[in-house]
Amino acid sequence: MSHAVDISPSEVPAWRFRSIGRFLYTQNPFYLLSCFLIIYGLQVATVSQGDLVSRSLLLAGGIGCYTLLMAMTSIGVIRLGKVWEDGRSILLVVVVSLVALSTALDELCLTDPSTAMTLAIGGLFGGVLTTEVVLRSCRIAFPFWYRASYYAMLLVFFASPVLLGRAVAERHDRLANAGSVIFSCGIAVAMLLLIPAIRRGRSSVRHNGTPWRWPLYPLSAFVVLLVLAGIRSHAIWLSFGFFGESFGFEPFLLLPMLFAMLVLAVESDVHRRTPVWSIGTLYVAPAMLLCGLGARGMTRLPIADDLQLVAGSATTITMLSLTAFYAYAALRGVRHSEHALAGALIGTGLFAEISRPLQAAGIQSWVFVLLAALVYLLLAIRDWQSDLRWFAFAVLFSGALALAGPSLGRPNVGYACSAVFLSGAMLAIGWLFDTAFARGLRRMAAGCLTLGAGVLVAWHLDRASDNRAVIGLLAASAVTLGYWWLTRRFAWIYVFTVQATCLAVVVGQAWIEGGGIASVNVPLHSGMLCFAIGVMITAIKSGLGERLWPAVESSGRMGRFQMGL
Repeated sequence: MSHAVDISPSEVPAWRFRSIGRFLYTQNPFYLLSCFLIIYGLQVATVSQGDLVSRSLLLAGGIGCYTLLMAMTSIGVIRLGKVWEDGRSILLVVVVSLVALSTALDELCLTDPSTAMTLAIGGLFGGVLTTEVVLRSCRIAFPFWYRASYYAMLLVFFASPVLLGRAVAERHDRLANAGSVIFSCGIAVAMLLLIPAIRRGRSSVRHNGTPWRWPLYPLSAFVVLLVLAGIRSHAIWLSFGFFGESFGFEPFLLLPMLFAMLVLAVESDVHRRTPVWSIGTLYVAPAMLLCGLGARGMTRLPIADDLQLVAGSATTITMLSLTAFYAYAALRGVRHSEHALAGALIGTGLFAEISRPLQAAGIQSWVFVLLAALVYLLLAIRDWQSDLRWFAFAVLFSGALALAGPSLGRPNVGYACSAVFLSGAMLAIGWLFDTAFARGLRRMAAGCLTLGAGVLVAWHLDRASDNRAVIGLLAASAVTLGYWWLTRRFAWIYVFTVQATCLAVVVGQAWIEGGGIASVNVPLHSGMLCFAIGVMITAIKSGLGERLWPAVESSGRMGRFQMGL
C-alpha cells in the first residue's frame, strides 16, 4: 500500500536552492568565471588607451598580473588551506591566463614584430617561471614528458603570432596564409610528446604529492590547452591570413589535433592486457572525415588552391589521415584495425580526388584498392584456413584490376583480367575449402563461366575478324574440364558442354563466313542434327541417365565422382 508524500510549494524552491548551493560549494566555478570576466574586462579597458604599443603593453601587463595573482592564490589554497579541489580549478585558471597572454600581442605582431618578439619571449619565460614556482611551492610532481609537452604547447602559442606577424610584415604570403594550419600541426606535435607518459599510465604520476588521480591529473590541463588551441587556430586565420573567407569556423584546422588525440588513445592501451580506449578509436576515427566536409570538400582557408594542387581537396587529406591512423593502429596491434585500414584504403581509392602531381607520381585510385587487397592477402596468409579472407583478397584484387584498366588506357583488358582472376579465385577457393561458403563460390564460378562463354560469343559475332574469343573459349573449356577432374563433381560436364557449344558456334560462324558452307549438303546434315537432338530429348524423358548412373557408379568406373557442382 503506497502513501502519497505531499510537498508544499514552499519546500520545493528551498530544496532546489540547497542543490544549487551544494554544487557551487563543491565545484566552486567562480575562479573560472573570474578568469573569463577579467580577461574580457581588460580587453574592453584597453581598447581606447593610447597607441597600439600602449594598448598591447597594458593588456599583456594586466593579464600577466592576473596570472601572478592566481599563481599566488593557488599556492596559498594548496599549501595553507589544503583545499585541493579549489586548487585544481585555480591551476587551470593559470593555464588559461598564460594562453590569453600569448594572444594579447596579435596586433603588435603585425605592426612592430621586433617589440612583439621581445614581449613574447618575456611572456614565455614568465609562464615557465610561474609554472615552476607553483609546482615546487605546492610540492606537486610533474614528470618530464608532461613538462615537455606542456612547455612545447606554450612555445607554439607564444611563437606562432610572432613568426606569422613577421611573415605578414615581410610579405611572405604563403607562410602567412598557411599560419593557422602550421599552428594546428605544431600543437599536434607537442601533444605527441605525451606518448611516453601515456604509455606508463597511472604509474607515471602515482606519487605526485596530490590526492588527484590519473588521468584527471595531469591530463585535465592538456584538455584545456587543446580546447583553447582549437579556438586559437581560427583566431590566427582571422588575424594573419591574407585571403580566404573569414566567416564561420573551419573544421579542417582541427584535423591535426584530432589525429594526435587518437594516437594518444591508442598508446594508452599498449601495456594493458584488456584494451580500454584503442578499440573505441576505430569507431571514433571516422569523425576526422567531418574536418574535410566544409565548402563542398574544399576549405575556406587561404591555402585552398595549394591544397587542391598538392593533395586534391580537403576531403582527400582527411581520408589519407584516416588511412594513416588505421595503419598506425594496425602496427600497434589494435584488434580489427586491419579491416578498418582496408576499408579506409577502399574509400580513398573510390571517393578521394587524386591531384595531378600525385597522378604524375604514379599514385592512381586503383593503387589504394590494390593496397587494401594486399592487407587482406597478409591476413589470409596469417590465417590461411579462412576462406572469407581469401575471397576478400580476390574481390579487392580484381577490383584493382578493373580500376587499373581505364587508368592505363586499356579498359577492356582491365575488365577481362578482373573477371578472369575473380572466376579463377572462386574456383580455387571452392576446390581447397569444404565449407558452405566455398560450395557457394563453386556455384557462382559455374555461373560466371557459363555467362562468360555467352559474352565471348556475342563479342565474337560483333567482331567477326577477332579470334581472341576462340582462344578464350578454348582456355575456359580446358579449365572447366580440368576442374571437373580435380573436384570429381559430375555437374561440371554440363558447364563444359555449354562452353563447347559456344565454341562450336564461334567456329561455325567463322567457317560459314569463310565460304565453307558452299560445299555442304545442308538438308542432309540438318536432318542428321535433328535426329541427334531428338534422341537426346527422348533419353532425357525416359530417365535413362538416372537409371544408368547407379550402375556406372557401382562399377567403379567413375571413381569418386559425385553429383552436383
